Amino acid sequence: MHTQPPRRAHAPWEFVILALLVLLVGVGIILGWTLVGSHSPERLDPASATAVSAACNDAQTRLKALPNPYPRLGSDRVARIRAENRVLQDMVATFGTVHPASSTPATALEKWSADWGRMIDARARYADDLQGVAGTTKRVQFIYPASDGVTPVTQQMDDFVRENHPHLDACFTAALQLEQYEGKRVYDKVTS
Repeated sequence: MHTQPPRRAHAPWEFVILALLVLLVGVGIILGWTLVGSHSPERLDPASATAVSAACNDAQTRLKALPNPYPRLGSDRVARIRAENRVLQDMVATFGTVHPASSTPATALEKWSADWGRMIDARARYADDLQGVAGTTKRVQFIYPASDGVTPVTQQMDDFVRENHPHLDACFTAALQLEQYEGKRVYDKVTS
């Protein structure tokens, strides 16, 4: 007759120690992520973020002061876009004077500034096209630059702002009405 050897039952205290160990590791991961490691490598240093944010706030103030916030006629839309582009170009030029302390944020700021330039160029092309069809029944279409051939570059631009939240919230494309090339401009504070 063959009998199986008795199985050793685990003592209840072994499960308690295992559960406490798992809990301790979990708490450590959460605290480490929250207190130390949840920052993007593209995050600007405080001085750089302050300078970039000031440029965006200044641009928004200047954009609000422009005449005719709701241009309806083609010639008025062209004039408004060109005036807005001058303000935006000044803002991007100011970005060029900001020099983050480390290379990764510096590269990210350069690429973000280049994306602003691409959108300003697209707005200028739209204004030129709009002026070119003045007096005709032809219509023009705004063509967004894309970051991957499909996604509008403005989404990538806003991702950089989110990486630097809350320091660059004034730089969201919606806060500066970058995508508003027709219709009324409303310059509200944007936080997400």
